[in-house]
Amino acid sequence: MRLLFMSSLALTLHETTTGLDLADQLAPAGVVSHFVIDAYNEDQVRTTRHPYTVVTSALGAEVRNVVAEVVRGFRPDAIVLCDYTAHWMTHVVSYGTDPWYVEEFGVPVVPIDLYDLTRTSREVEIMGRTMRIDDRILDMPAHLWPVPGVRPHADPDGPALPYRADPTVVPLSERARREVRASLGVGDAERLLAIPTLPWQHLMQTRAGPGTRELARRVPYLVAHYLDALPRDTRLLFIGPRFEGFDRLPADRVRRETTYTARRYTDLIGASDGVWSLFLPSFALERAILADVPGMFTVNGFALEGAGSAERPGEVADPAGARGPREPGALSPTVRRWLADFPGSVPPFHMWPLRWNEVVGPLLEDNPFTDAVLRAELFDEESVVAGLEAMLYDRAVRDGLAEGRARYHAALDRLPDTVDVFTAAARRVGLKS
Repeated sequence: MRLLFMSSLALTLHETTTGLDLADQLAPAGVVSHFVIDAYNEDQVRTTRHPYTVVTSALGAEVRNVVAEVVRGFRPDAIVLCDYTAHWMTHVVSYGTDPWYVEEFGVPVVPIDLYDLTRTSREVEIMGRTMRIDDRILDMPAHLWPVPGVRPHADPDGPALPYRADPTVVPLSERARREVRASLGVGDAERLLAIPTLPWQHLMQTRAGPGTRELARRVPYLVAHYLDALPRDTRLLFIGPRFEGFDRLPADRVRRETTYTARRYTDLIGASDGVWSLFLPSFALERAILADVPGMFTVNGFALEGAGSAERPGEVADPAGARGPREPGALSPTVRRWLADFPGSVPPFHMWPLRWNEVVGPLLEDNPFTDAVLRAELFDEESVVAGLEAMLYDRAVRDGLAEGRARYHAALDRLPDTVDVFTAAARRVGLKS
């Protein structure tokens, strides 16, 4: 079988890594793969066994002809979308063309669905606009679900087929862990907290709508305040682009990796004592679970009134409209000052600085992923700082998280072999294995 993997999203490793992992797992069964990738991911794919074709948004609608040429030369039996949402979004927003030209080549299209889109409204925020992800996926007979991320269980009569992703990501050996930490100047007795950011988040400081731009720019200042409250032997590893707000932290506590390979990224996560993600889905948290590293994520589940609102700065409105201090505990003075300076209301959001609440919120429901990591409200300073410190230093909390990860690993082990999962998908779309 010959598969063409589509991964045209820029400024992130996640989608291409997901496709490469699936292609690698299918290769022993005789599956041959070719990738169409954004130029951002060329270094990642160049070192693999898989041939590839590079595209960029500068092509515009011409991308259709480039992909058509690949199809004529490679002659795939099926096309796999490394991320259905990213495929749709990239072609609509960046290329300005209909994403579904891929259905005109006369071969089945199999989407990888990172968001369980069949049970959401598919409403997302893109560059300051509210848009709805195309519902074409609802008519596709097979959806591949990579786990970790999406739930490891699905309706047996539905289109979703969960499979074990990234089986090569395992805990680092003690020797490898020490080598990675030594490369960062971090000793065995120190605690290393990884905080991932992404290039597209940095871009949102200038390219998004006004509210999102302000969240992209201002949240790092609040995060730096929280991080500064951690014990002095905590070293802070920022993986990704540099945000000005983080520069206020003491230089001797900060480590930075602004460029990295997918392998280096995984090693940095594996060598950390904890990972804090400000957004979901989180490539870093998924790898942390597999590498047996504690993790925490923060979201904002409330509407918060800032200086630009008629409400008092710092007042909270829950999704049902009731007002009052968030439990447990009222907003801290620092958070209130931050809100007082914010030019307008702060909306609920799951994918800082974007909202994506209608997609990511349901993704967490009935998902054992949430039992393997800590969760906190971003604007609850006490809970965030206490959670981070406990994740790094409290033996009972660390042991409890380890038990949650062990249960998650057991759920992964119960998934069928990935080759068998893809064979089932192939049958559903009319292919012979």
